[in-house]
Order: sequence, then C-alpha cells, then structure tokens
Amino acid sequence: MDEEQVQGDSSEENLTVIWAEGNILLTVHDESLGQNFSFRVGKEQLEQASPYFKNLLDPSKFGEGVHVSEKLELLQKKYGNSADIPTAELPQVKIADIGKISHVNTIKPLISDFLSVLHGLELSMVHPPIPNLANLAVVADRFAALPTLMRHLQRKKIFTIIDARAKRASTGISEERARQKLLIGLLLDHPVWVSEFSKRLILSGSTRWKIDAVKDTEAALWWDLPLGIEEEMLLRRDYILDTIQSIQDQFLKLYSARERQCRLGYDSSPQCDSFQLGEMVRFFTRINTLRLEGSLCIGEEAEPFYGGIERLLELLRQCTSYQIDKNHSHCGLRTRLMPLLNQLEPFLLVGNMVDVGICGACWQAHRRRYAWSEAKRPVLWRSPVVSSTSGRAIGVAGSEACLAFHLKVRDMFTATTKDWLAADTVSGPGGRFGGPSTPSLRYD
Repeated sequence: MDEEQVQGDSSEENLTVIWAEGNILLTVHDESLGQNFSFRVGKEQLEQASPYFKNLLDPSKFGEGVHVSEKLELLQKKYGNSADIPTAELPQVKIADIGKISHVNTIKPLISDFLSVLHGLELSMVHPPIPNLANLAVVADRFAALPTLMRHLQRKKIFTIIDARAKRASTGISEERARQKLLIGLLLDHPVWVSEFSKRLILSGSTRWKIDAVKDTEAALWWDLPLGIEEEMLLRRDYILDTIQSIQDQFLKLYSARERQCRLGYDSSPQCDSFQLGEMVRFFTRINTLRLEGSLCIGEEAEPFYGGIERLLELLRQCTSYQIDKNHSHCGLRTRLMPLLNQLEPFLLVGNMVDVGICGACWQAHRRRYAWSEAKRPVLWRSPVVSSTSGRAIGVAGSEACLAFHLKVRDMFTATTKDWLAADTVSGPGGRFGGPSTPSLRYD
C-alpha cells in the first residue's frame, strides 16, 4: 500500500472538518487536476468502516500506522482531548489514488461525502444523482468500504426512491447512465439494476465493443466493468446474434436443398421453392442481414452488427407474404418465420425479465455454474424455446430454481447447432403445426 508522497495542504479553503474530534489529517491528492484537499477525520471511525484504512493505520503492518500511532501518543499527552489538538499538528496520512472516477472539476465534495458515510454522517445531497453515486461506489470500492456505503444507501432507501422516479420517466437513458447503474448495482448489491441494465447494454450494443474503438485508460470504471461483467455481456450479445443468424441460415439452406418446401400438397412445385428462395435472398439483403459474395477468392471480413437487437427483430418482422400465385399463400418465409420470432422475442425485448440479462443474484451465488462464458456448449438444440408461465425466472432470485431456468435459456442461445424447424411437423403448441412443449438438447 505504498502511496505516492504528496504535499498536504491544510489551508482553510482546502480543509474540511468531517469529525470535529478527529485525530488525523487525511490529505487526498488529485494528480489530473493538481489539487490537494485535507480532511480532519477520526482514526477509529476509518478503521471500523474500512479494512483498507484498518490495515494502513496498523502500526504492526505499515509505516503510516507507526507514524500516526507515535504522534498521537505524544499529542494525547500534550492536549488530553482530541478536539483540542490544532489541525496543523495532527498526524497526516496521504492518499494519491481514489479509483477510476469520471472527470470532475474538483474531488473535494466527492471525498467529503465518502468520508461522511464512513463516519455515519449524511451525504451533502439527500438524493444524490446517479453519476455522484457511481463515483461514490468507485471510491468505496477502492478503499474496501462498499458494505458501509451499501448500508447507508439502504437505510436511506436511495434505490427505492430512484426506481420510483425512473418508473415515472418516459424517456430512455444513455449508454453511460446504463453503465453507471449497472456498476452501482454490481458493487452495492442491487441485483435488479444488474439484470435490467446488463440486458439493455447487451441488446443495444456499446460504442466500446466496436472493432475500431480506442480504449481510454483514463475512463471511469463503468466503461470497463469489473468482475468479468464486460466480457460476459459482449459474449452474450455474440451468442444472441448467432442465434438470430441461425434462423436465417436454416431457411436459406432449406430452400436451397433438393427437398421440396412448397406446402400446397399435390400441387407443390419446385418453381414455388425457387421463387421463395429468390424473394428470401432479396429480403435478407435489403435489411442488411445477408451479404452475397463469390467463394473463388477471399473477400474482406464483414463488420459485426453494432445495431440494436430489438431493431433487428423489427426488420425481420417486415418480411412480406411473397407467393408465386394466389394458390401458394402459405408457402413463403413469413408463415414459418413469424412463429419463431414470437417464441424468441420475449427474451430479447427490454423489460423486467431476467433471461439474457445477467441475473445479479445468480452471478453472485453461482457464477461458475451460471456464466455463459463458463458453459459447455450443447451440440444440438431443437425448437421450441424454453418458456415459463410468467415469462420470468422461477423461484427466489439466486435460488436453484432460478438458476435452472437461466441455464435452459443459456443452452438455447449457446448451442452449436440449432434446429428451429424441428417442430414443423409435430402436433402440439410450437412451430407452424405445433411442437413439443420443451426444447430438446444434445451434448458431446
């Protein structure tokens, strides 16, 4: 815990008294702004609220602890009462790294709020805005004081108030705000925000995930989310896009094969299949989900899809009921595509369902069993998609029942091969003519 040696500044304008009877002077340096601020705080309060400070001020572990302990012993003999010790004579502890916060004009109010929480005092604002809370969570994480901050926010019902306000708001939120809320939910144990805002980012995509994105090493922590969340979200998005692509690929293969797809019975015709294949290629090319190129030479790699997944589903729904003549009204792509989109869409629409979003409770309790990045991919999955009567995970969040539901959804999206039309010729609730009530899986 060697901290950069910085020059403290206890001048009146740069001094904040957090605890009137405080017996140490905490000096915080902001290198980016060249600012120093000093705070009169209580050693005991810091040690009780933060394991970081407990270790730092332990005389048996670090030089800071030895220095503080020796000087306090002399000052107690001289003044008796800590409140009577002049600020200028207090032992000074210097801090030069407060975590990856966003750019601010001054760190003084942020550190004041953080230290106030450690002393059981109120924040400067009764209902702090999300950016303030996100920065506060970053600082608390840096100094191992997340449980202390979490208890304060729960006692003040900050999350309840913010959620109530969000329900009344009709406008969407920016990527940065979604990331801030996700980080807060992750660090301060508010699983609802982890589920909701991880799903928003997975579906909408991120500027950070583009191939040509330049990584900003000075960016705030929420632009590179910790604990494997950033990588998990990107992986889930890739699997979702692969799943949607598999539907398109399967229809193209079917109508390109020898087996007749025309459903008119005795009057089925190869001309109908050829017509439908041509219209299908035109449609997928028009909505930019298919690119035609020759195979005689290797072309350039196609750019990944960066758009919103909800918008992609809307485009697929624009498929028209193409027919070669009036008798072939149910032979086209739309008749077979719409039931599949109806099954898949509930998992891919922004809402309160956990599904493809990261269940905060399961991530915390069963990460290795739950994470898509840890999964053994099934070799084959057959439609229809997994479902539940409520459309949500079953059981208490983080329970075995909750986890079991998530794993069924995960297997659907991560399967190497997906047979979307397995239910086409089976009776029951499912594809065009129905299908089994639960999906079929096969593993290596």
